[in-house]
Order: sequence, then structure tokens, then C-alpha cells
Amino acid sequence: MTLFTPEKERELERLLGQIQLRHKPAFEELYRLTSANLYGLILKIVSKPDEAADVLQETYLKVWRNSDQFRADLGSAWGWLCQVARNAALDRIRKNSRQRELDTSDFDDLLNALEAVQPDLVDEADLSRCLQQIRQEMKKPLLLSYVYGMSHAELVQHLNAPLGTLKAWIRRGLMELRACMTV
Repeated sequence: MTLFTPEKERELERLLGQIQLRHKPAFEELYRLTSANLYGLILKIVSKPDEAADVLQETYLKVWRNSDQFRADLGSAWGWLCQVARNAALDRIRKNSRQRELDTSDFDDLLNALEAVQPDLVDEADLSRCLQQIRQEMKKPLLLSYVYGMSHAELVQHLNAPLGTLKAWIRRGLMELRACMTV
């Protein structure tokens, strides 16, 4: 069962076309027609009503700014709106996970990643011991990068350190971790 009839789908396409021309009443109508359904989709992803409301607002800002990216020949208007909402919700989840307080003893994600690559090579006790031996200045950017998925730009901002220094710390931390794990 489709959410929108072909007539409603054409209406969404028409509204997106008008939004590309910065027609505010079309934007308001699009919001009226789709916000409840998009909110439900977002809520399934982020699971907190207040965050879902924030993500819904971000979604419509992205729709307003990027409506020219919609192409009817590549998919439905509703599908495009769902994709914008889904991406905004996933961005929020990533942002929240990166803002968690870093617990350097929390290395389960790193352990799982290493086990996925070389299952018989990683021992939890060894990894814990080796992480404790790495200097804090190297451990924090290493974990933020590999466990929490922070980009270099995010590391620079979060740790307030020059990019070159952070890259060197990560490289040295990996070298120390590798050396410790192979002993």
C-alpha cells in the first residue's frame, strides 16, 4: 500500500517545484500534507519525541534549501522527502553519539571492529591492557576517531588541537597499540 495516491504524489511534485521558486505558501502546504508522516518516520529512528521534532524542523529546512535537488525522473517526491528526513535523523544520531562523554575504558566498539577484521587476533584483556598503556594524549583522539567515528575536523574542534598534531597522535597511538598487541 502506498502512502500517497498518484494524484497526491503529483501534488507533492508540484509543491516541490514551487518551493524551488521560493513560494512560501507551497512550502506551508507541503508541510501540512507531509509533516505528520515524516515525524512518525523520524520518531522510529531517533525514538525521542523532542529530538524527532527538532529533526523534523531540520528536515524542512533542508527541503527548503535543497528542493532543487529533487528530480521526479529519479523517484517519487514522497520518497525524496523520506530520504531527506532519514538522513537528518541519522545525522542526529551520529552527532549525539559523538557528543557522549568519552570513557577511555569503553573499548567494546574498537574490540568488535578489530575482531571483524581479524577474529582470532584480538583478545579483550590484551586490548584493555594495551589501551591503558597508551598515553592519554594519543588514546583520546584514537578512540574518538575509531570508536566514535569523529572526522579530523571534528577532532580538531573537540580536542582544540592542530590537525597535524592529532594525526600524529593517532598514528603513534596505533603504532603503540599494534606493538603492544603483537607482544
